[in-house]
Amino acid sequence: MIRIPKIAVLLIMTMLLPAVPLLYAHDLPEEPLVLLTKAAEDPCSICAEQNRRQAFRILNEHFVPGREIGGSETCRIMKPDRENTLVLACYPSSSLKDSLDCSGKATQVVFSIYTPQNRLVGIPESGYTAQDIYDLYRACPAGTVFEGRIRLIEYAYGDGLTFNYFRQANRLQFHCVIVELKPVAP
Repeated sequence: MIRIPKIAVLLIMTMLLPAVPLLYAHDLPEEPLVLLTKAAEDPCSICAEQNRRQAFRILNEHFVPGREIGGSETCRIMKPDRENTLVLACYPSSSLKDSLDCSGKATQVVFSIYTPQNRLVGIPESGYTAQDIYDLYRACPAGTVFEGRIRLIEYAYGDGLTFNYFRQANRLQFHCVIVELKPVAP
């Protein structure tokens, strides 16, 4: 019988475990966003529900807990008027706008952040943004553009693993923690 040291087994297992790679904001999949936009506009409730289910399936494949999304020079993270959220400055993309019907009103996409002062039932303490990063976020006015990264967190009461979808507002809300944030000139 061959004996392999435990540390070697741990190292091999660590290398073989699937890693959740960094996804850049400009590489976000647009198909589920098109499906949600179509569902919001579709007068056929059965068709709309099918589009939502298909969109949720795709979203759950791409937006798993632990996935990090980083801003890039072509698509920065931005602070909107809505408190405790971030949005992508490049959203909706021109290709997404082109794929929409005449209304052209794409599903809103927001990334919500949490702290001990801004809690949500179902978000564990490990899902809170560090206080120093949150203080920087709060000190910046709406419209501030950032370089940075966010990490998606699991939400026990979501429509998907890391998100909720609000039909009436046609808004997709991801739950996340800010990992890194640095204001930049727009």
